[in-house]
Amino acid sequence: MALSTLPEKDFFGRKDELTTLYRITLEAEKGITQSIFLSGPRGIGKTELLKQLYNHLFWEQERVIPFYYCVNNGLLSVPDFSIDYLSRFICQRLAFENKDASLLGLFGLSLERLSLIAELKRSRWALELLDRYSQSTQRPTDSLRIVLGAPHQSAISTGKTIIVMIDGFQRLKYLRIQGTVDSTLMTLFEEPLSSKMAPHIITGNQSEIQEMLFSYGTFAGNLQRIDIGSLKLLDDSILMFSSLLDKFDVDIKIIPDDILAYLKGNPLYIKCMAIALRSMREVENNFWKIFFREVSSGNLYLYWSEILKSFFPVLGIRRKAVETINKINTSDESFTQDRISRFLSLSAEDSETILKSLYLSGLVTGEFGIFRVPEDRVLRDFIDCLYMREILEKPLREIEEKFLERVITSEDRRISFEMTIPMVKEAELVAVSALEQIGKNLHLSPEIIGQLQVAVIEGCINAIEHSRGEGKKIYLSFNFEGENLTVSIESPGREFISPEVGEPFRGFKEGTGRGWGVRLMKSFADSVRFEKTERGTKVVLVKNLKSEVSAQGGKDPGVDE
Repeated sequence: MALSTLPEKDFFGRKDELTTLYRITLEAEKGITQSIFLSGPRGIGKTELLKQLYNHLFWEQERVIPFYYCVNNGLLSVPDFSIDYLSRFICQRLAFENKDASLLGLFGLSLERLSLIAELKRSRWALELLDRYSQSTQRPTDSLRIVLGAPHQSAISTGKTIIVMIDGFQRLKYLRIQGTVDSTLMTLFEEPLSSKMAPHIITGNQSEIQEMLFSYGTFAGNLQRIDIGSLKLLDDSILMFSSLLDKFDVDIKIIPDDILAYLKGNPLYIKCMAIALRSMREVENNFWKIFFREVSSGNLYLYWSEILKSFFPVLGIRRKAVETINKINTSDESFTQDRISRFLSLSAEDSETILKSLYLSGLVTGEFGIFRVPEDRVLRDFIDCLYMREILEKPLREIEEKFLERVITSEDRRISFEMTIPMVKEAELVAVSALEQIGKNLHLSPEIIGQLQVAVIEGCINAIEHSRGEGKKIYLSFNFEGENLTVSIESPGREFISPEVGEPFRGFKEGTGRGWGVRLMKSFADSVRFEKTERGTKVVLVKNLKSEVSAQGGKDPGVDE
């Protein structure tokens, strides 16, 4: 592969986004593609998506030329950045022309070496570009302007459109000349970002880039924003988790849906949990204990701690920052800067500095001067553990006991119903009538109840159709656990599930009027999976109630007014 990426079989839940980006980039040769801000929270997989796009563009088409650059914190002096950016662009451009991936591994090249490569490849545009750059090396701002415009200039010279991908774009605000950060250098990006011959895709820390777009308002008009969301709950999360466990040779027969739902489809969190299982097999699949170790001392703890330290390098200020974010985390209310100042006895200047850095780090969100913690339970657990461990100096064992007690208390809210219906005409209406009453007891909205009823009806019809008279009953269970409502529909009959993909055989999907039941079930549930059981076949529907309630602005299920 051109860039190191996940194998295609392990690249879950991003096929639609990849297809969209691929289509947009190919349209660039028409001169209609706008530069893109690829937006999403930390750990969601923006970098991997960008690398996958690069490889597809590199190997599968000839219409546009991809250029990928990841900003390095160690190369932020203008001379270092300029030669690195220029050498990588020239090498990637020539690699694409010759489909020579060996050129992609070249970096840190001198101007002489770059000129020699350009001469060997008989690349006139590269030689002209290098000549212009060599004449500007004593003028850092001019040399930076030349290298940033290099993709556009090469596109004009050759008639070949370039797609420029910059990862870690927020780091560029620290470009410096002679050791001093010069914020005016960011204005040099306005022209490259507006190029139709070399449109850009930028990504990195969402909060910092958004702040940069606000500060340099002219950027925003040149960028189309594309948001990258979580993996679908729970289908893609289960596939990714299972794949990682296989890779790490971890044998777990049952993957708990509640843990994966807790991770909210974040690929980074899923990977950290899989790695933790590999190194903690003695826990005997006690997933909540393993999760606690991750957020209190494991890789997830280290990940968020490093982010916190990078924004608050001074220990005393970092302690104030932890107290601030804990205050926001443990309150159901939103906070203004003034309220934070009063609660924690901070000066207006200190509270402004702390809140701004917390916002830029992604540890809090804020709109119009109102701050709150993101809807990320993993992050919130990390904050809770960090505060009790570092500020209150509580023993880790005591913190763990409180965490597990809270989780167990939450799990005690489980509600389960089971019922058996005969395989007779309209028997499924009895099941959906029961589901309606269950939904009302859980305070679910009529819309959610209606969606689940359609899915259950289709599941029952599917069970009857494929029983072929081998049994006379359908077994249903309704389980409310945490934030998920799981409905299982089990019936006897021939196996119609492909063991390779866990989906109905292709023939099941192709006949006239057939296969629509599966599609409807997938439309109205967050996860649909098919299992072979001792009785026959089971269809499992999972609905994430928290996401539905949040989307509708409603209240949590199971909570009385």
